[in-house]
Amino acid sequence: MTAVRTLTTRAEFEEATSRHPVAVLDVGAGFVGPAFAVDHAGQTSVLFHRRSDHGVPGSSALATEGGLAILLDDPAVRAFVTGEGHRHLSVPRGLVRLVEARLDLGTRGGEWDWMWTSTSPAPVRGEDHVVVLDPSTRQEAEAFLAAHSPRTHGQPFARPDQYWVGVRDPHTGALLATGCSEPCAAGTPTLAGIAVDASQRGRGWGAAVTAHLTRRAVEQTGACALG
Repeated sequence: MTAVRTLTTRAEFEEATSRHPVAVLDVGAGFVGPAFAVDHAGQTSVLFHRRSDHGVPGSSALATEGGLAILLDDPAVRAFVTGEGHRHLSVPRGLVRLVEARLDLGTRGGEWDWMWTSTSPAPVRGEDHVVVLDPSTRQEAEAFLAAHSPRTHGQPFARPDQYWVGVRDPHTGALLATGCSEPCAAGTPTLAGIAVDASQRGRGWGAAVTAHLTRRAVEQTGACALG
């Protein structure tokens, strides 16, 4: 029987994942042990604690199908996933069926992608219209997102390290677009709340906001992420 290993340090975790970008840029200094690893068919699969962008505790896996099956069939790992106050589990998209066969996932959840870059984008038309928003605009930004991106994870000025920007109509001053950068557990600036007024889409405002936020993140920390 293939043995499941317990990882207790960030160094062990990053080594087991071969320093996968998620391990380094999304978890990183925010690593909370234990994590669990198993070597199967020449690859290592790892399951670990991960908080959502709203701080909700849960777990994630970087795994192959065979490796994840071994991990979820291990009593200690199952107890970790379903206990510890964990409220969500993220796995590679192709492995959802395997998890469904082993755990009661409930009715909430969905598909999402985690992306990252260490390269600044080329200049984008409209970036000169991007302005920094301050906490006094919180209600305005919340109302804008509710109207134009109601499923967003963006939470305007909910935490002190957030950096919110926007594009305003030069005549009325109304918001045309918004976006935010906020450090994740690893300290990597992560984008959220990027939205454009429904009547203004296709004009490049979302690209301008994204380019501004990405360039600032890469210049300051060397990387930028988007979940």
